[in-house]
Amino acid sequence: MLLSCKINKLIKKGKNMENGKVLNLYMTLPDMIRAGHRMQVDDFDCDASGIVGSRDYENGDDFTMVLVSKKSYDIIEEAELVLGDGVLMEDIFVDVDLYHLKPGSVLEIGEVLFEVKGLCEDYRYLYAFAPELPELLEKQRGLIISPIDYGGICIGNEVKVIQEA
Repeated sequence: MLLSCKINKLIKKGKNMENGKVLNLYMTLPDMIRAGHRMQVDDFDCDASGIVGSRDYENGDDFTMVLVSKKSYDIIEEAELVLGDGVLMEDIFVDVDLYHLKPGSVLEIGEVLFEVKGLCEDYRYLYAFAPELPELLEKQRGLIISPIDYGGICIGNEVKVIQEA
């Protein structure tokens, strides 16, 4: 009850500052299918424990996801690098640039509210694709977000900034 009151207050405060759409969704399949295989999916459910049905579901206290904007892939393309979709290890890929959001900001994607935890600053594995990639994507690699509540997300869902911190 307390959580739903908090969510309703956040939604009422929202000013619809930026809107976008979900372009792709990815999840890591559990070991029983193919260990560690990341797969593009049309939809998934998630909650504070993670993406339901993924390998990492309920594997920690503080589950986070990576949201990547099309802007990141535009930067890669402008540098004339050729990389496949999902190479930035995103869970959610959107068409709106949200990298200016600070920790504590709240997003609504599909039926789920997410808290922004900060910028994704893990660049180490990107060196394997191109030595210049970490520098190109500095502060534009993605956002670390954490689900606040349970709900579903599917490709085409609206992305809304509910509250900026």
